[in-house]
Amino acid sequence: MTSTFPNEIATERTIPIEVEVVVEGSSHDASHPQNDSSYKNLEINTSNGDNPKSKLTVNESSALVHPGSGANFLEFLAPLTKDTFVEVVKDVEEKLKTVNQTLGMLNNLLEAQGFDVILHEMLRSITLKTGELLNADRTTIWLLDEEKNELWSTVAQGANGKPLELRISVNEGIAGESAQGKKVINIPYDFYDDPRSASAKKFDKQTGYRTYTMVVLPLLQEETGDLIAVVQLLNKFKQDAEKYELLEDKIDVNGFTEEDERVFREFTPSMSLILESSKSFLKASQRQRAAEALMKAVDSLSKSSLDLEDTLKKVMDQAQELMNADRSTLWIIDNDKNQLWTNMSIDGKLGKYRIAKDKGFVGMVATSGEPLLIPFDVYEDSRSVTSKEIDQKTGYRTCSLLCMPVFNADNELIGVTQLVNKKKQGDYPAYNHANWPNAPEQWKASFNRDDLEFMKAFNIQAGVALQNAKLFDTVKQEQQRQKDILRSLTNGVISTDKKGKVIATNESARHLLGISDQDILEGKFVKDLVCLKEGEFSKWLDVALSPNDVKGYQQYYPDQTLLPQGDLPPQSINLSINSMIDVLEPDKINGVLVVMEDITGEKQVKNLMYRYMTPKVAEQLLASGDTGLGGKRKHVSVLFSDIRSYTTLTESMSAEQIVSMLNEYFEEMVDVVLKYKGTLDKYIGDGLMAVFGSPAPLEYHPLYAMHTAVEMRQRLQIFNQERLTNNKKAISIGMGIHSDEVISGNIGSSKRMELTSIGDGVNLASRLEGTSKQYGTDLIISDNTYQPYKELLWVRELDLIKVKGKNKPVRIYELLGFKEGNLKQELTDKQHQIVGHYHQGREYYLRSSKEKNLTDDSIKETFVLAEAKFREVLNIDPNNKAAKLHVGRCQLFQAELPSTDWDGVWQLTEK
Repeated sequence: MTSTFPNEIATERTIPIEVEVVVEGSSHDASHPQNDSSYKNLEINTSNGDNPKSKLTVNESSALVHPGSGANFLEFLAPLTKDTFVEVVKDVEEKLKTVNQTLGMLNNLLEAQGFDVILHEMLRSITLKTGELLNADRTTIWLLDEEKNELWSTVAQGANGKPLELRISVNEGIAGESAQGKKVINIPYDFYDDPRSASAKKFDKQTGYRTYTMVVLPLLQEETGDLIAVVQLLNKFKQDAEKYELLEDKIDVNGFTEEDERVFREFTPSMSLILESSKSFLKASQRQRAAEALMKAVDSLSKSSLDLEDTLKKVMDQAQELMNADRSTLWIIDNDKNQLWTNMSIDGKLGKYRIAKDKGFVGMVATSGEPLLIPFDVYEDSRSVTSKEIDQKTGYRTCSLLCMPVFNADNELIGVTQLVNKKKQGDYPAYNHANWPNAPEQWKASFNRDDLEFMKAFNIQAGVALQNAKLFDTVKQEQQRQKDILRSLTNGVISTDKKGKVIATNESARHLLGISDQDILEGKFVKDLVCLKEGEFSKWLDVALSPNDVKGYQQYYPDQTLLPQGDLPPQSINLSINSMIDVLEPDKINGVLVVMEDITGEKQVKNLMYRYMTPKVAEQLLASGDTGLGGKRKHVSVLFSDIRSYTTLTESMSAEQIVSMLNEYFEEMVDVVLKYKGTLDKYIGDGLMAVFGSPAPLEYHPLYAMHTAVEMRQRLQIFNQERLTNNKKAISIGMGIHSDEVISGNIGSSKRMELTSIGDGVNLASRLEGTSKQYGTDLIISDNTYQPYKELLWVRELDLIKVKGKNKPVRIYELLGFKEGNLKQELTDKQHQIVGHYHQGREYYLRSSKEKNLTDDSIKETFVLAEAKFREVLNIDPNNKAAKLHVGRCQLFQAELPSTDWDGVWQLTEK
């Protein structure tokens, strides 16, 4: 168990030696342990044998043990001879029998950690004394770990003050050969001549040591003959070795003799008992500490609150402490969403993190319901691709893993505990993310079968705590859901118990009853709260509490007059009284649900308005307080839109295709109208009318209307791209916007009414939409719409016109786009040139209408100059219809000058 290396030089000083373990070609199997026999901990170990795949170097400055080092047990053994040592060992054997019977009391006498130190020191001292009695330079006792099928030992104390544990496979090296065969292996001088010495030669070369002779002796249990340990001794010394300084001069070339083996066999039974008892003590001590930790964790969970978030944290913290893991996570299964979720800190903020139920290692356990144990190193597992990718992003290093299912009392899988990175005992520097992907020394460990068994026990308690928390959380959510439902209902709702006493009410019920929020209603009889002008509420309630037929369970009394408390006026309600049936006993009534539907005031208006407008607009109108049903004057902006060449577009289409096209087209256009708070007034064949500012008031309504038109233009471009891709014809539209005062209200008969807007402002908007076709543009706005926001707009002033049926002229503009905002769009150089030439042409064109002192020749010249400018527009855009229109007018006025009172207005004859 303990390896002692006396100095090869006569002087008493410590020689630093290095310990490094490299196992080539090692594999780490990860499996779902089904039972104890199937589990194998594949922790990396070392060997001092001749296995060519193992390499051992030592790096601990305190690896040597010398007599007189201050250890009490060592001082006790120092003066003993061969004969007296045997007697002492037998005496210890008797004492150990007693100690073995009182093992359960040791934890009350000594701290567990102190007990470990005592046992390690005792075994270390026996190891040293064994080497001294057989005159060996170095001695190592390798104990058998049956569970891991390994031999293990310790070398003195490391830098952290604790023994450094070394491990080798039970079939490695010369020690392994002795263990496997339960035989003595005595290699005489010169050890290097033996073919099994290859590995030792390499090790000696690194350390500067020289092995000349070796003996390895098995220690067997006396009753069963089972292997307990093997004792390995190096370099038999001469009796007078002290006078020599060099190692080679001290060596007894006769090696270890049969007499040495006989002496060893004399105290083998006693040593076997000591070692076996020590192993039992250590294992019991470790189990005791683990059991204490488990009891502490269970006690903590049993005292946790019923809050799900708190329980999650308790389970994670206790599991991490219990298993000495670096990280722990409890994943909860959400079967509804087929996901796993946990509370996790992301970017410094604690929140819920969700993954697919079958994702990663934790998903494997959630799917199979079986434990998953992956020892060091996880990265060598073929399924660790996702872990590596995540680690690379975060800088973390996953080394070992233990995932365990969590079941509730009904054996239903409800979660998975995930432990990451088993930590070695001792003090180590904090993990440095910059070292990724190198595994830090403190995480070069593995969870084992004991950890798995303890987590099984822990998860049983965790499952109980978690299930209780989930049930409590479900109850809380249901309570909150019921409150939210009650609060969101516009109807007044009162629930009672089986005696008719109030259990809960919502705000609407309090409002209808005229009861303030401060008044406590719970426990009062509902008969004392609900008072009807003519109805027999008390009688109806009694019927609901004790129904005799089906009608008694669900009672409905429309158009009742409720008399609220205080000075509030009567309220019109539709009253429902419903019996609440017990789930387990259908014949039993648990209480009554009273529902009062308010059908007065705003309710009536809202019901009417819902018939011809969206709920959102209706709510806005109600919020404004303007709920009158008569026509009122309002300042609004009206937008008309129409599909160009509709007949030509649809002449080759079937009726079904036309309907499909219109539905798709209106879906896009109406969405824009509603986006900018407009009201869809009506569909007019292939066109639509939208009003901004009625029925609900809307500030900045001209701006919203123009935003709508520009975005409709943009969406139409995308819409047409999809149509062309599908070999369909593109759609062209014309739009007109005018801002004015109109009459808005309900128009129609008593049998059918429509909320709409009428007046000259509406008619002019419609005319502008038609005019856009004559001027070859898709969007015309009036001067009323333009002036308030002219600094924001790119426009081309088209004309000053009188539309058909109107005497008042209006200045019209082509809206090209916005100079700022979300719909900002810069004009191209071509567009700037067109606008510039067009405006110069308009200045020449209107000059005679403004300057009345011009001669006929001068007037004619102005139209010549105007025509030239409009032709420059046509040079840039030959299809510019507005420029063509003005060229024609200029030629007309050159042939026949306008009258002297001409004001620049052009009278349109078409709609």
